[in-house]
Amino acid sequence: MPCCCEECLLIRQRILVTVVVALALLMAACGNGDDSSVDPADIVTVVEEGAELYATYCAACHGENLEGHPNWMTPNADGSYNPPPQDSTGHTWHHGDPTLVQLISEGSPFRESVMPAFGDTLTDEQILAILEFFRSNWGEQERTFQQQATERDLAANP
Repeated sequence: MPCCCEECLLIRQRILVTVVVALALLMAACGNGDDSSVDPADIVTVVEEGAELYATYCAACHGENLEGHPNWMTPNADGSYNPPPQDSTGHTWHHGDPTLVQLISEGSPFRESVMPAFGDTLTDEQILAILEFFRSNWGEQERTFQQQATERDLAANP
């Protein structure tokens, strides 16, 4: 059962608001056939920002080209795993935005992972820009699956 302390509730609320804003921007960018949609250049700018942030904070572990560690699926002697790919060959796209924002912000809660916390370094908006960069490198099937995972996460934690 998730923690119900005030700090955890505030964190979950912050993540939820950030994700809802990001989804609204994404949906607006996809457009609905009218001229009021977000300029695609805005999405390109977010993806470019995400790419720069990824190069600065993530590439050392997850690879310059999102490729992850070659043996990411094989446990190390201590039981930990190496960083996975962030492209379509990995599993990041299996998780919704709230889960991914929390994982990047707070680090991994699993002892098998060595993912550090970046919440003191990156804002939620910067983390979402990194996620947009990931999505720009995924196939349509992975993006659709990940969007559905995000919707399930949001529905489960209103």
